[in-house]
Amino acid sequence: MAKISDSSETIRSQFIRLLDALKSYGPRNLTLISMVTGIPRETVRYKVKKQLRDLGFRINMIPNVYRMGLTRQFARLTFTREGLRIARNLMQQLGTDSYLTYYCKIAFKNEYLAILTPPQRYARLYREYFEDLAKVRIIQDFELHRVTEVGYPHVTYRLFDFERGMWSIPSEDHEDEPDGDVVLQRASSDEQANYLIDSIDLSIITELLNDSFTPMTRVSSAEGRDPRLLRYHFQEHIVRKGLIAGHVIGWYPTGIEDSSIARMWIEMKDMNSRVTKELFGKVISSPYCKFYQILDNHTYTVFLEIGNQFRTAIEYLSNKFAENSVEGQLVVVEDANGYAITKELFRENHGWIKPTLSQPLREGIPLKLL
Repeated sequence: MAKISDSSETIRSQFIRLLDALKSYGPRNLTLISMVTGIPRETVRYKVKKQLRDLGFRINMIPNVYRMGLTRQFARLTFTREGLRIARNLMQQLGTDSYLTYYCKIAFKNEYLAILTPPQRYARLYREYFEDLAKVRIIQDFELHRVTEVGYPHVTYRLFDFERGMWSIPSEDHEDEPDGDVVLQRASSDEQANYLIDSIDLSIITELLNDSFTPMTRVSSAEGRDPRLLRYHFQEHIVRKGLIAGHVIGWYPTGIEDSSIARMWIEMKDMNSRVTKELFGKVISSPYCKFYQILDNHTYTVFLEIGNQFRTAIEYLSNKFAENSVEGQLVVVEDANGYAITKELFRENHGWIKPTLSQPLREGIPLKLL
């Protein structure tokens, strides 16, 4: 194979071919990535595990919660003055002991947002639980909506300057610039009711959520299972059944846990408008969009993370809204936490178990939180 030139255009071309392949095939088979891209395997390994990480790119595995027999709900909770004292503990308890996978506090407000992924047959329990909290004045009000679609856009890395490590965001739209692809999950009652997953599958998925490069030998050590059995489950169960929705290429220049990253949500309504839908497409194609949700009331919610180039990002997004005469509700995240799908909530030969949400109440405070 001819020696690869070190020119800027060749470097850019290599990275784009590599990211295109990772987007399609994931990061676990570097030999396949090498064959598809024409880049030597050792060069692929170095670029994926060293150079791309140094530039801030991450490859995240996204499980298909619907095919795993779960639903997705989005809650907005307004706490009373007294309830706000225990709100964080309550959210943490739900994340540890039930199907809550994300929560955040909205800055300057007594409100929290939460993502819940209960099994279909237990989905109603959270509404009943929040109603109970309202009766004893822990929360003042709440909204709970079913998520009908969730999308994880790949960053539009064709706008990335690989030598400077920065985004070249154009001031005007370019029709010849392709939009980034999106890893989609749409709610399906049939898939939720007829899911096929076992405890081994769930253990593998949980490990790959933490690191999509995790080898089966490491999973084997953590789970006490034969790696050959794990490889069989990965190929024949997880891959064939579509339990992985896809692999998403994200950009985290200062690391995922960097405390300086600004996190926020944008809420968009009136999505029947053509103009609003076009604007939505521009927002989710920006490198700052990590995922979006479409709710059952046709509201679109977009989650953003902005590290460096903060001013550039805000100006870009604000100008897009102004140009289209569309208003979006922006909420800034003050405190947030995420939780992996809880393995303890799954039983072999039984499936997902019922969460314990009904705690005894005393003077309006759940005893477990005292």
